[in-house]
Order: sequence, then C-alpha cells, then structure tokens
Amino acid sequence: MTLTSLHFNGRKHYYLLVNDDLKLPTWTLAQTSQTRRFEQQGSSLFWHHDSSNSLCKLVADKYPRWSLRWLCRDLLSKRLVGHIDAFREWRSNRLIRQAGLNVVPCKAAGLALNPLNPLGSFLAVQYLQDHQAGDAYFQRADEASRLALLRQLARDIFQLARQGYYHRDLHLGNLMQAPSGALVWIDTHVRRLPLLQSQRRQTLIASLEPGKLFGQGYRDYLLAQLERLVISHRAALNKKP
Repeated sequence: MTLTSLHFNGRKHYYLLVNDDLKLPTWTLAQTSQTRRFEQQGSSLFWHHDSSNSLCKLVADKYPRWSLRWLCRDLLSKRLVGHIDAFREWRSNRLIRQAGLNVVPCKAAGLALNPLNPLGSFLAVQYLQDHQAGDAYFQRADEASRLALLRQLARDIFQLARQGYYHRDLHLGNLMQAPSGALVWIDTHVRRLPLLQSQRRQTLIASLEPGKLFGQGYRDYLLAQLERLVISHRAALNKKP
C-alpha cells in the first residue's frame, strides 16, 4: 500500500492505495458537468483527475456516525475487516479481466486513513470519454441493434459464468460500448456462483431482472441466448474424444 493525499472540496484527505498505477504523492480532484451527471444517477460521489484522465468514485458511509450500525458496518466490517467498496470492485475488476472480458482499467483503489472520514472508499478508473453508456445506447438503438447488444451481453455472462462468477447487479448502465462496438464492464461487482449445477443455473436466471433489462421481452431474449450458449458448449464437450 502507498499513502497518498487527495485534494477535493478545498481540503486534503489521506488514503492508503492499492494497485496504485500512478504512484503520485498527491491527487488533485475536480468536479465537472459530467461527474455531476454521474452523481445524479447513483449514490456515490464522482471526481475527475485531469492529469491521468481518471474518473474517481468516493463512496460515503451508509449510516450516521456513532450509531450502532455505523460502528458495526461502516467502521468494523468495511474499514477494519477490509470489505471496503473500492477493494471489492478492484478485485472484481481483476476477475472479469482474467475471464477474458473487456473491463475499464482500474488505476487505484484506496481506503481513507482517517476512520472518521465519511468518504472511506476511493476508486480511480480510466475515464472512457469516447464510449457510450450501454443503457443510453440501448434506448436510442433500433431493434436489431438492441438484440445484437443482448447477444454480446449473453456471451459475456456465459464466459464469466464459466469462470465461476456472476454479476450481482446486472443492468446495461454498468456497461459501456466502445467505438468498435465492444462491450466494456465499468461496474464490476461480481460474486462466486454456487457449486451445485442446479443452483448455479437458478442464480444466473435470478440475476436477469426484467426491470433492469428494459422489460420482460428483452430479459427473456437474453436468457434464451444464454441457454443457447450453454447447449452449444455442452454439445462441443460431448464431441471431444
């Protein structure tokens, strides 16, 4: 770990960073119109680091300070045990990349040195300025393009499942589309699939929620594509001598 100071909101804050690609003693963060739009879409705070073109996400404590839940969840579970959001996302980022999927490059993940700093979690990733948000693309696209994107998504889900993992919050807002058309995972919280085959299947099915996939019809299409990939994979295995 490296000790780094982050400058934002006119103050200096110290963080312990892992996977620190930049090796900078100080990061000066700024807010932009884009980071403010990101904040309107979620519960995290977003900043931009100009010199490295990094998008920085700071996650605030969930519970009021000095409450029992704050002591047990925000302080003990996250900070002392290591269940900090940024570390989980950094580990998931590596797992998705190891599965052969496109993932946003993670430049640093950190933990606030001061346990009373309410912004305990810090994550910096490359800012994909020339990419489109998956949900925004889906809403603008014609039907053929929408189904093509869902087929791409099914391949990614299948490939990740073959490595024993699934995405715990699967929706198109967690994906970006590169200018080449490739999908890039930006929110990378994954969990391990159950060991039993029947439970693995049910877990994957449960992760496909109609409300997060623009309705039951698209959810069913995605599931059908995923099941087709499973059948093809089994058939290929059966053909092997």
